[in-house]
Order: sequence, then structure tokens, then C-alpha cells
Amino acid sequence: MTNDEIRRRQETAEVAAVILANAMLFHEELARVRKDLPDLRTVAKEEYLQDGLLREWRKILKIDYVPIFYIAEEILCDLPGLMDTNRALRMLVEAVVRVSSNRAALRHDLMGRIYHTLLRHKKYLGTYYTSVASATLLLKLALDIRRWDRNWADLEALKEFRIADIACGTGTLLMAAQQAVTDNYVRHVVDGGARVTVRGQEDLHRIMMEHVLHGYDVLASAVHLTASTLAILAPEVVFSNMNLFSLPMRAEADGTVYLGSVDFADTSNIRAQIDLMGERSERSRVTGAGERETAAPLPRLDLCVMNPPFTRSVGDNLLFGSRPLEERKQMQKKLAQLLRRASNGRNGLKASSTAGLGSVFIAVADRYLKEGGRMALVLPQAVASGVAWKPTRELFAEKYVLEVIVVSHDPDRWNFSDSTDLSELLLVARRKRNGEDTDDAKTLFINLWKNPDRVFDAVTFFHDVQRTEPVDLERGHGVAPIQVSEETRAELIHVPWAAIKNERWYSCLFAQTELVRTAHYLRQGTLYIAPARERPELPLTYLSSLGELGPDRRDIYDGFSLTKSRTAYPAFWGHDADHVLTMAMGVNAHLLPLAKAKDNRPLRDVSLLWSRAGRIMIAERMWLNTQRAMAVRLPRESLSNVWWPFRCAVNNHDFEKALVLWLNSTPGIVSVMAHRVSTRGAWVQFKKPHLADLPVLDLWRLDKSQLKKLAEGYDEVCEQSLLPLPQMANDPVRAAVDDCISETLGLPSLTRLREALSYEPVISLQPLYRT
Repeated sequence: MTNDEIRRRQETAEVAAVILANAMLFHEELARVRKDLPDLRTVAKEEYLQDGLLREWRKILKIDYVPIFYIAEEILCDLPGLMDTNRALRMLVEAVVRVSSNRAALRHDLMGRIYHTLLRHKKYLGTYYTSVASATLLLKLALDIRRWDRNWADLEALKEFRIADIACGTGTLLMAAQQAVTDNYVRHVVDGGARVTVRGQEDLHRIMMEHVLHGYDVLASAVHLTASTLAILAPEVVFSNMNLFSLPMRAEADGTVYLGSVDFADTSNIRAQIDLMGERSERSRVTGAGERETAAPLPRLDLCVMNPPFTRSVGDNLLFGSRPLEERKQMQKKLAQLLRRASNGRNGLKASSTAGLGSVFIAVADRYLKEGGRMALVLPQAVASGVAWKPTRELFAEKYVLEVIVVSHDPDRWNFSDSTDLSELLLVARRKRNGEDTDDAKTLFINLWKNPDRVFDAVTFFHDVQRTEPVDLERGHGVAPIQVSEETRAELIHVPWAAIKNERWYSCLFAQTELVRTAHYLRQGTLYIAPARERPELPLTYLSSLGELGPDRRDIYDGFSLTKSRTAYPAFWGHDADHVLTMAMGVNAHLLPLAKAKDNRPLRDVSLLWSRAGRIMIAERMWLNTQRAMAVRLPRESLSNVWWPFRCAVNNHDFEKALVLWLNSTPGIVSVMAHRVSTRGAWVQFKKPHLADLPVLDLWRLDKSQLKKLAEGYDEVCEQSLLPLPQMANDPVRAAVDDCISETLGLPSLTRLREALSYEPVISLQPLYRT
């Protein structure tokens, strides 16, 4: 047996154990409210526990709860009738009874946490677990009672309301949606002068389960957990069906290809299945009373909630990576056809597979959202500025108003999913109504300094947001903080949607509102430094007007190989913080042209690649907390793997020196950081299209004396070591750079701006709320 087969068997056994434990947990909860059902300890007194559980679970199946007990029953039946099995089941019962005694754990998707921990290879599925606190905050924001023109106490009307998660995982977001709707119901009942009754809450829960909530996933085991996550909120309520479906994701021998929820792109009623551990069952619809249908319908939605799969089609191309290679190729081909239809003006998906399946899922969900309906999403932070995410931003710009964007600048938790350290954001977007004028619409940016990690904190924070008036980025000064015991936890900014809908969402790229303002006004050609009211004009232009950026590293690898021998093709290789210390650097490598293409790659034209070499190198990716230089200058034209070569439009050394000096100045760094793609906290990327429209000093507009003074300033410090970016406030070299910029252009001191930038969390890795 291979290591891979051993791993798969172990993973299968672990997931099966979670499903059994989850069914036991629900059994114990039912026993609390049903006198005809013995609790687990009573069942465990029987000599053969396996038979006792099967008997009781089959009784439960005759009543209800098929989504929870059907798969568990199948697993029990497949277990061998051995004493080892009996002992293992008894250990599981004891553990479940202990967990059941902790009432708080049952409300916080404990089994979902365990399940996602066991999915060791989740990167192939792109499945990341949304933390309960994050889900609570997102759904409270999305279902904010002030955003919806409806009476939440009207249960008959609520039957027509539709909420769906087409990548539901273990149901955390659906659970948070149910709880947010329940809060709105209670609020409206009380505001209407009535009392909240047990009967009313039971009716609400039944309506939510039978009519409102819809969930879809390719993992039957995940759907099982979604069912219990939702039902355990009120185990005493009996309902006739649940709208939860397990969808196929595979390629058949006859050429039929299934892409899970992506198939909703072509039809609203696709085939469903339960497919657990490779065993297929045509019992397809996960319901409360039984599984009789073979279709999974997706209705028109009022709210779509998702933490969609994130896997990208770059590198090893992990799209659908959980499937065998040949199946994966067929599935990727079908997805490419869906995307190509859009690019040809036909009814395809406005998305990019390079960004990942998350982009595709958003485009699919868009087709089912009603006018005035909303999306509530957990996404990689790269959606705010990433090149590959541009089609998704265009989709929002065309059809939606972004109502809320929440970004964590808490270095202890950049993410909103418990199982990743990727930078993420929360997003609420409302679909525009036909003919709606959105010129006055505003987007609320919530820049978190402290990311809530408990449900109580998330709910409290939401109410603080409701009570706080955001500051308008383009009017006045100051900030709008949310404070707890005089400790700032977030700052709120209002930005006109019209001003950013065709831009990158740069207002979420800094924790400090004053730095957001600085970046905002730099794009307008002025310098803002708090608390001064004056904004002196700066002669700025786009980087692309000064010259041309060179080829990316993928093209370099397709044309050259690295060699230790000296060749006619020098290179600047790597970005080691211990070696790249100064603005003036030397060539440190050489390249050898390839004679033939690498496997499955094209052979690039070496002459074309070399024609775009440059003496200036601008960082293509870097660790902001350790590295020092945003740009360096070389004595010879070169290529690179992690720097963008830049060839100036004129062969002028003073021109080059002035540009490198600006890019390493404080306003230059602020501008560059506002054009970054956040990946994982301080690990960031700078994409070529972003740098092309980067605001930089317009060297064409400077007179000869100004250009000469900047070049001389560069010469004075270019060979002196810069300190790492977090130490910029105490770096004499950076102070000299800033002083030269200020004196040459007649600007005020940049010291205050440099200090503020130095303790920005993405640079310092220190939380602002602790300072």
C-alpha cells in the first residue's frame, strides 16, 4: 500500500469518526427533549453498542433528521462487528457526553472546527473554515435591520425570503444567517409591542429550515454537518424538509463533467448526489423526511452567503485538485469554456480562474440574486486590488453597490477563516435595482485594529458600528474610531461608491485613516500630512510615462536558466533582506539562454526579453517587515526574478537616481503600498499593471536644478545601509532621503508621515491597539 493510500484511508476514518460523533451529539440533544429516546449513556449499557446505536438511529430516521443520521447509519453498518469497534464506539460516546455538557460549544460549530482540521489537504478543495465570530459579524452587517425594507416579524412573508450558500461547508455562515434573522425577528416583535413566545420562535425556526435556508456542497460529509449545525439550534423542532444538497464534482467515463455548484451557471436545477468515501448513492436530496428527488434547485435569492473555494489556476494548477489528473483536465476544460463564453460576449461567467474558484462562484451566484438582494462574502484580500480579480471588481461595478468592506489589520489575525493565515476581507454588496441611480451611494470601510475572536465581541462590535458615524474621506479631517476602554479597535471611513467602483479598493489597505487619506490625495497630485490642513501640490505622473517595466519572472524562466558562469545577460537575483541593504546594488547573477522549451512551457524570445532589461529594479514581492528597499539601481541593465526591471525613456543617470530616491521616500512608499496586493500579512506583491499607473514624481516637469539636486541626494546616501522598514522612523538614511525630497520640492517635513507609516501593522507586525 502506498503512502498516499495510507493517508487517504486514515483521513477517511477520521472524517467518518467526526460524522459518528456528530450524530451521537445530536442524539444526546434529542434525548433531552424527547422522552421516548434513551440518552447515550443508557444505550452504552448494552453489550453490543453498535447494534444499540443502529436501533435507536433507525427509529430517529423514521421520524426525521435524515441529513444527520443517514450517513452516520451507513458508516455504522460498514464497521466490522468486532470488540475493537465496540471499544472505540464507547470511547466516542464518553467524549461526546462530555462535550454535550458544555452548552456553549454546541452553539459554535465545534464539529465543524474538528472536521476542517482533519481536511489536511484542503488546499486542493480550497475549503477554509469561517470562524464563528467572523461569520456572526458578516451576517449581522449583511442583515442589518436598517438595510432591509421588511417586517421580520411577518413569518408568512418570511417564507418567500431565500438565503443560500452554494459552498456551504459545515454551515457556519448559514447558522450565522439564521441567528441574525432570529435577532431581527425578536427586535421587530418587541418593537411592535408584542411578546416573543416559544411558539413563535419554533415557527420561525421551522420556516427557516423548510423555506429560507439553502445549502450546497460537493462533500456529503460537509452537508451532513451543515444539517446538524442548523438543526441543533432548536433540536425540539420537527420539520418536513431541509434544502441541503450534495453535488457531484467529477468527470464520468462517458465524458459527462460535473463541477459542483459551478454547474448552476447553466441551469438552476442540477443533479444532486450523496458521494461519501467514493461510494455513490442516487438518493440525492438531503431532506428532513427522506431523500426522493434527484435534482438540486437553486431559487432566486435575497441573500447569498459564501466563503467560496479559493484555489487558483497558477503554479501547479490546483483547480479541482482533489480529483485524479485526467478528470481534473476535463473539468478545467469545461470551466475554461464557461469563462470563454463571457469573453466572446456570450452568456458566460464574468470571472477569472487565475484568481481562483472564488471569482467563479461569485459570478455564478450573481445570476440568482434578486434586484436589491445582497451578497455577504469572505474573500482573499487580493480581491480589493489583485489583477486577476479585476473581472470580479468589474462585475460589482456594473451591477452592485459595495455597502461594507471589513479588513483586519490585526497582525495576530489577518484572516477571518480559522484554518488559514491568508489576508482576507468581509464584503457586503447589494445588487442594484433596474434604473437605480447610485451616485450618492457610499461604501463603508471598516479597518479593524483588533479582529474580534469571540461571538460576544463580534455582536458588541456590530452595535458599536451602528452607533458610530463614519468619517468622510474626501471631506474634513479626523477619524471615526470604535473604542473599548479608550482602546481603539477599528476606524470607519465612508467613501463614495462612484469614486472607487472603477478603481482598486485602496481605502482598505491601511489601518490608519490618515494614511488612507495620504494615499488618496497622492493620487490627486497633492500631499496630505495630518494634522495640517494645507495640501501642497506635487508634480506627479504615472510610472508608465517615465519608461517601461520589464518582463515578469515566468517569462524569464521560459527564456533563461540561471548559471554561475559570467554571460552577456546579467541579472539581479533574489531579495534577501541581509544582502539588499542599499539603493545602489550590483549585479549578482547571470542568465543562460535556453536552447529548447521546458516541458509544457513555451520558449520565449531572448532578444525580446533582453530589450526590456533595465538598470532600475522595483520590488515585485517582498516582506514589508524585514526588507528595506522598494527600488534599487544597478550599474548595468539586467533582468530579475523577484524585481521588475524598469528602463527609463531617456538614458539619463540623474533621471534614474531621482526616481529611485522618490520610490524609497516616505510618500513614495505610501504610494507603492497603496498599489500592493495583500497576500499574507506582511508578504505582499506588486503587479505590473498596478505599478504602471503608480503615481510617481514627474521628472519631465522638474527643472535641471531640481533634477540635479535629487541626483546628488541619491549619491550622498545610495551606498549607506537602509534600516528595515519597521525602523524607518529612526533611520538617518531615510530621514536624509525625505529631507532631500522636501527641500527640492518645497514640502513640509515628512517626519510625522514617516513615523505613522513605521507603525502601520502590515510593516511593524505590531498591533496598533496595544500602543
